[in-house]
Amino acid sequence: MRVGEPRSAAGLKKRAPLLGVVAVLALATSFLDADIAKDPGQLASLLSEASGTVVEPKDLRWEPSRGIIADLVVGRFVLFLGSAEPSSPRDVYRARVRLSPEGRPLGVAATYNLTSTPLGDDHALVVSGGRAAYATWSYGKEQAITALDLTGEGTQSQATKVADRAMAWVTNIQRTGSGAGIGRVDVTLEQPAHRVGLALIASDDSLAIDLADDERTVDPTRRASLDLAKGELKDAPAGMRADAGKHLPKRLVHWAVDTVRAVSWIGPAPIAWLEEQAFATRDTVKQTLFRVTSSKDALATQPEEDVPAAILDTSQASLDLGHWPPPAIRSMWKTPEPGEGEWTTPKQAWVKKLPAPANGEEPPSPFYETFVRPDEERPYAKVLLVAMDMRQLDVGMEAGSEDPKPLTGSPGTGRIPRDPQVYQRVAAAFNGGFKTEHGNYGMMLNKRVLLPPIPGAATVILTKDGRVGMGSWGKNATVGGINDVPTSDILSFRQNLDPLVDNDKVNPLNRWQWGFVLPGTSMQTERSGICVTNAGHMMYAWGDDTSATSLGKAMRMAGCVYGMHLDMNPHHTGFMYTNITEFKGRQYKSELLTKEMEIDTDRYLLYAPKDFFFMMLRDPRPKVALEGVEWEPDPGAQPAPSWMAGLWRGRSGDVELLDIEPGRASFRARAGTKELDPSAKGPEKDRARERRRGDDDEPARTPKTPPRGSELSEDDAHRVLFALSLGTSESRRHRGLAIDGQVAIPISNDAKAGVLLVSEDGAISIVPAKNAPAVPPSGDAVELPLVLDEGAPVSTHHVRGEGGPPVALGITPAGRVLVARGPELAAVVDALAKAGCASAVLLDRGAGSHGSIFRAGTETPPRSRYEDTTLYAMGKPLMPRGFRFEPTNPVEPPAPKKK
Repeated sequence: MRVGEPRSAAGLKKRAPLLGVVAVLALATSFLDADIAKDPGQLASLLSEASGTVVEPKDLRWEPSRGIIADLVVGRFVLFLGSAEPSSPRDVYRARVRLSPEGRPLGVAATYNLTSTPLGDDHALVVSGGRAAYATWSYGKEQAITALDLTGEGTQSQATKVADRAMAWVTNIQRTGSGAGIGRVDVTLEQPAHRVGLALIASDDSLAIDLADDERTVDPTRRASLDLAKGELKDAPAGMRADAGKHLPKRLVHWAVDTVRAVSWIGPAPIAWLEEQAFATRDTVKQTLFRVTSSKDALATQPEEDVPAAILDTSQASLDLGHWPPPAIRSMWKTPEPGEGEWTTPKQAWVKKLPAPANGEEPPSPFYETFVRPDEERPYAKVLLVAMDMRQLDVGMEAGSEDPKPLTGSPGTGRIPRDPQVYQRVAAAFNGGFKTEHGNYGMMLNKRVLLPPIPGAATVILTKDGRVGMGSWGKNATVGGINDVPTSDILSFRQNLDPLVDNDKVNPLNRWQWGFVLPGTSMQTERSGICVTNAGHMMYAWGDDTSATSLGKAMRMAGCVYGMHLDMNPHHTGFMYTNITEFKGRQYKSELLTKEMEIDTDRYLLYAPKDFFFMMLRDPRPKVALEGVEWEPDPGAQPAPSWMAGLWRGRSGDVELLDIEPGRASFRARAGTKELDPSAKGPEKDRARERRRGDDDEPARTPKTPPRGSELSEDDAHRVLFALSLGTSESRRHRGLAIDGQVAIPISNDAKAGVLLVSEDGAISIVPAKNAPAVPPSGDAVELPLVLDEGAPVSTHHVRGEGGPPVALGITPAGRVLVARGPELAAVVDALAKAGCASAVLLDRGAGSHGSIFRAGTETPPRSRYEDTTLYAMGKPLMPRGFRFEPTNPVEPPAPKKK
């Protein structure tokens, strides 16, 4: 089978005599398809008019006939591809066409858009019996393949009660024209293809999938088979995933609202009006009852525009800058309720937390809870807050099985990923944003754009290095445009409404519609939101009787600098803790934050119709692509907090490795006293002088005043993790050296030399000496033999036999620093290259002691200065990874309305 070869026409010819079914009158109808096929143009014209799309005759596929009488009275189903304009992306439609006994079209009874993906071109449509399949092309590639069961949803429907089944039947009629619905299996191509070929194999009820990965390939480069009965891939290459669709039951009120909204002559406006009246009436009754039955709860002070200021950034105040748990929140009421504003750990003992390291320091809970009462008019209205430690937690997001409705390809899975490396770390999950029809707010999931971003909308972004940013999207309607965040680093994002909090202001854009269509005041109902604090932690906010403004006030009281409104209304919002061992046998626990939340405790775990976020315990082990390396915390002092190691050790074959995690250390080079002492002559000195000397060795030979540039500042000295000797420059072959921006020895332009650069703020990098690197202002530069350049080994260097085994230092593009020691230089360089280092230098300036490491907290601690030039590493506290971002081209705020 050739990839991209048309299969539909050939399939129709083979099936033509078989597509008719014996009618109730037992009349032979084998001529039916042949008559219909005589004038496909007429049928295409009828379908085009009925659906309001452009339909080509070649894109028609008949479903099996249900008999002459049924085809005449009810109509026969046909699948077809329709586009809004000629040559624009096509959707898959279904229509009921009434046919005469001779098989001529009499009219189109109804049409149904089965895909609604305006950015994706659905094509390669094939039909065989009760099965159909098609592929989706977008962004220049084949992105997904979808198989349909035209006979019905079957076990994909989760409705078990009679009422649920009845509601599902009506919904299916509305969406597909059939009460049984349509079953669906989506095959996602994590590695998109250039072309696709599909064939339905009736003999084993499967779908054959052929993929070509370049334009010139005729034969497939990847093949897979989808078992249509089980919804599982067989013999599939890596990067393909099959997910069966699910039809989830809904609460009666939500089903009724969605069903009525979907009726074209009713629409969302009357529903929004009814919602507003109902919520307003409920709020009035509740306030009246509270005034009658409750004592007056007075405010501590008159409400002011400015609630307590945001937490100050005290980034240099202490070693551990985690600001965890958050500070208590002062109540706005004279008589606070018990526990109001006081942070407590979850009551569930099984909530996941990081294990205690060998040093015994217990990590704090990654979650803390409290509540506040931010509404001056409703003292009874509480907003619950969950603070999430963004040092210990990673954030994930997933699209629902129904929303967001993607503009291309398949919907989300609606469940926590089934990868054990993911679900066994999940500690909590909570709701996402609005349905697509309520704003079309953007979402991208693992680089796949489901809905494009809306300029100016409040946004949460996830980056590939594990950071979480919140801010308002810029003017661009494409991915990117964020200061200090490269487009390639953005992994996922989700948007919803305008910002609820920005810096010290609640509702900065003065929005007055928060979740409904018609004008009016904000409704008191269940609302939820997410925000980021100045310290970099995330918070989830939820209230069962609150307005958007009160929700924002609660966020600001908690110290948030940016907040986003998430979903609202009962049965749509909820936060749950979870502890998953395995999904098989339901080996998991889950519990809601409060019993007031009206969602099922299996939501997010099994199937959710709408998108959601999930929080995972961070895996602190190095993300290094070296097979077979068992990492363990390196003995000795660790950067704060010590329960999250920043220095790790491992072994790859005969090579010992020391890993310094990105952001956990700053660096400073200090010149050896021999390099700065003009009387030192280098290797011709007595061999005894080549020994490693500290500040208390042979004091008679050490100057009373240490040479400038040989010692660290007092602040740096108190934070040293280790000292790494680099040796000294030979007199016959000088290697460059600059300390604190001052050049002591000029840097050469040797093609085999590299320069270890240290910026003023302690960041480290390696550049080839031939590139004539500039010495950083107030920074350091040390010339060393270059052994890796752009990931490729540099020609082998001579290694001194008397200096001990070779030691090299490499840096990955992500900023990870690795020190490798081994018996052979080639093995050391190979290990660094496989670990992802783009560049590396041999720690040997030519003479003296080199490659020795002195670790704080061990029997060989670092000293204040050495005879040899030395690289010091100073501990940096682990910082929370939440941040507020700024767009490069922000949307201008609307002009204030004239009074």
